[in-house]
Amino acid sequence: MEECIPTSIKPLIDAYLHVLEPLRSHFYGIYIFGSIALGAFEEQKSDIDIVALTQEEWAGHELEQLKHFHTQLIDAYPLGNRLEILYVPLHDIGKSDAEIAPYPYFGGKGKFYSAGYYGLNAVTWWIIKYKGIRLCGPERSALPLEVTWEEVLEEMRYYLDTYLADKAKHLYLFLLDGWIWEVVPTLCRVLTTLEDGEIITKPLALMRWRDRLPARWHPLIDEAWRIRHHLRAPSLYRSRLKRMREMLAFFEYVRERGGKVLEASSQR
Repeated sequence: MEECIPTSIKPLIDAYLHVLEPLRSHFYGIYIFGSIALGAFEEQKSDIDIVALTQEEWAGHELEQLKHFHTQLIDAYPLGNRLEILYVPLHDIGKSDAEIAPYPYFGGKGKFYSAGYYGLNAVTWWIIKYKGIRLCGPERSALPLEVTWEEVLEEMRYYLDTYLADKAKHLYLFLLDGWIWEVVPTLCRVLTTLEDGEIITKPLALMRWRDRLPARWHPLIDEAWRIRHHLRAPSLYRSRLKRMREMLAFFEYVRERGGKVLEASSQR
């Protein structure tokens, strides 16, 4: 599957695998997911998402080694700080953050954490199972990984009814450009998953729904695209408060629309 890896990041991936050699006994398999696996990597914007399935407990000095390796990669490769790598124990394969103990990860703009959580969920595992790119270890088809589409749908329900509903209580978030980019495309991605039965990247979901949604939401879609690709261009909204109100209204629209799909699927 090497031909699926963009040419621009192959040297970084090769270097990553090379620096791991001293710790090779810890790794069962390493797999790319995210935009690369979905065939929609943007060199100037996209993260490089990886799950490394591990075995054996990490000693303190080994975690320090791992941290040092990532520092080396950042220093040597311009895209080194785009790596987002979850070091997940093999016995936790297929589980979400809520079900497992904290694990090491590298992310959050080039920082290494010896223990924590970084958004591991059914969508992650679905992409690995059906689209993942193997870097080492068993082929994805041979992984002891079970994940159902119903679990993916439940993740959509959680995002709408719990995660984002909680964030909506903190109105100041929706005044921020970064939050507009984070939420609007993700809501479009949720619609894609629920109504089209696909998992695609946020930029592709934004483009897909630009003309499928009612005209009211077109400015909000365009605003999210502006923030992603033309941040220095003027906002399409005169007031951040008006944009915030539209963002919250769009959330409620998607929540209601998506809720109907989820309700129908639960009755089948």
